[in-house]
Parts: sequence; structure tokens; C-alpha cells
Amino acid sequence: MTSLEHMAAAFGMDSRQAEALRRYVDLLLGWRRANVTGVRGRDEAADRLLGDSLALLDVGALHCAGTRWLDLGAGAGIPGIPLAVARTTSNLTLLEASAKKCAFLEAAVVEADVADRAAVVCARSEEYAAARPAGAGDAAAGREAFDVVFARAVASLAAVVELAAPLLAAGGVLLAVKSADGAAAEAHDGDAAATRCGLSPGVAEALERSPLAGSVCVVYTKRTAAPAWLPRRPGVAAKRPLTS
Repeated sequence: MTSLEHMAAAFGMDSRQAEALRRYVDLLLGWRRANVTGVRGRDEAADRLLGDSLALLDVGALHCAGTRWLDLGAGAGIPGIPLAVARTTSNLTLLEASAKKCAFLEAAVVEADVADRAAVVCARSEEYAAARPAGAGDAAAGREAFDVVFARAVASLAAVVELAAPLLAAGGVLLAVKSADGAAAEAHDGDAAATRCGLSPGVAEALERSPLAGSVCVVYTKRTAAPAWLPRRPGVAAKRPLTS
């Protein structure tokens, strides 16, 4: 078996799912129209990208949550696509602002055999989560629509909390992947933002099966409806985080 096949088997996937992951990795490594990843080898992709993503399957909050998932700032589709391959009952939205990366994601969901239950939304999260004005149709279809929001390598915890809050349904969970050191350094500001945005304080869980040393998932739960003033204007969450 290849390292990718071993990894798929370790997380309970069959040969069809392993093949879907292989096709996805091949597309990822061969894509030249956008800088979707700095990883260059299949084994490195399996370890650094797939392994760290699939380790989220061990997070208890994910097992208790519903199947409406959103990958915030999806980029190359990590962690959303590997998780959707593994969890066949999920319905995944990949939210990404870069048109070039969205083009990759459109191809990636086909290669990973999840196109029938995955959608690519090319927009900023602030636009997608804005309060729906009269006659807007699906313009704000993301507001309080998701059971799980994933965020990996997107922004600080305070910014991620603010961006995720108006996207999460009541009782939904934000799963933010960080290094242990990064999570500890950002915990206070992340919790301050959570208090203002209707989420519980974050709880960091070690991703024991991640091949990346010190990888953790910080779990926040949606407690109350998002304040009407969320989202703020695009870019403000990162520039002026809600840290007090």
C-alpha cells in the first residue's frame, strides 16, 4: 500500500474513497493556474494536507454536529474535501474569494467524487453572510445556514470567530485548526471575540492522529443568534479584531 492508501484505511475508508483522494492529490500537485499549495510531493501532501485534515474526524463535536458543512477560505479544499470524501453523508460548501482558486475547487470536487454534494461559492465570507435584503434571492444564502464551519490557515482566532459566527446555525460548531502554540497565543482574543459574537469560549483539542506535531482544533459552539451588526465590512475582522 502507498502512504495515502494506508491513511485512508486507518480512517475507515474503502478503496474507492482512497482512489478519490489520490485523484484529488494528483490534481492538487499538477494544477498550474493558481498557487493553491506549496506542497510538491504526493507523500508530503498525504502527510501535511490529508492527514491533518482527516485527524478532525476524531473531534467529538464533529460527530455530534449536523451534515451542513462550510470550509471557510477554502483555498485548495483543505480540510473540507478530504473530510467530505471520508464522511459520505456530508454536504459541503467551499467558500473562497479567489476566482483562480475557485476554478481549482470546481475541478477538485469532480476528481474527489463529491460534486453531487459539494458546492463552490466564490465570494467573501462577509458578503455571503450578510443579512438577506428583500428580493435578494440567494445573495445571502449562507447566513446562519451551517452546522459546521472549518477554518484552517485562514486568519487569527479572533478574526475566524467573527467571520464564522454569522454563518453558523444555532448550536453549530466552528472547528479552527491551529498549532498548539498559535492557539495558546490567540486564545484570549479568540474568546473575547466569541463572547461578542454569540459563541462559547474555545476549547483546544489535540489532533492526536495528525502527522503534524502540535496540531490542535479549537472548538467554538454557537450559543445565540449572530448580532445584527455582523458581518462588518470586508477585511475589518482582520484589521480591527473584536478583542475587547
